[in-house]
Amino acid sequence: MLTELLKVFPNKKIIETLAPFLTEERIKTIDQVLGNRIRSVQAAIEGPYNIHNGFAVIRTAEALGISHVHFIKAQMKKGQGKSTAKGTLKWTHLVRHRSLKDFQDAKGGFLIAGACANGRERLETLSIDRPVCFLFGNEKDGISEEAKKGCDILFRVPMFGMVESYNLSVAAAITLYDFLRRKRKELQRNGDLNEEEIIEEKACFYIRSLGIEKANEILKRYLSIGKSLASNRESP
Repeated sequence: MLTELLKVFPNKKIIETLAPFLTEERIKTIDQVLGNRIRSVQAAIEGPYNIHNGFAVIRTAEALGISHVHFIKAQMKKGQGKSTAKGTLKWTHLVRHRSLKDFQDAKGGFLIAGACANGRERLETLSIDRPVCFLFGNEKDGISEEAKKGCDILFRVPMFGMVESYNLSVAAAITLYDFLRRKRKELQRNGDLNEEEIIEEKACFYIRSLGIEKANEILKRYLSIGKSLASNRESP
């Protein structure tokens, strides 16, 4: 439904039409959040063993300013994980891939950096110069051997204790926080969305804030009236 609205109505028209129905506080919050959004850093999870841990990663990623999270070969039931995600699914792009190959084929210009205990690279020395998607495995087995072969980089999250691994969401939190901290410092600003991307995301946020059904009703009512008035003015 959201995708359909974005196809039917131009982003700027959506923003202009829905803005009067949002509070000033909500509009200000959306502007602040989008100003902090990073699109050039993404996260992916291969076959999460416990789907709730996967949704916990989404919540963490969104809180840190990540807009895209990928689930690879994830077994999900309708409505599952909503309590864990705490509503963050509304504000992120969850991209589902049926297979590892589908994910790799869709990576575009992103490097895939796989987290594993024996990774050659260290998290704190990873280059921030190129778009990157961090790949995490499930809580039981980590990333698969097939996934490791398809990664551009294999890195390790620093550990100094007796435990052999971090919880999935903790590993993701440490990785994203450290990398984004360095990335934002290099950017000398908090986000990397360009003007067009901000407008695109803002349209989505306005729709989500009001609810898709309510936003749809408002857009159809007000924009159809506008078209009718324009048509009447053009008539002889």
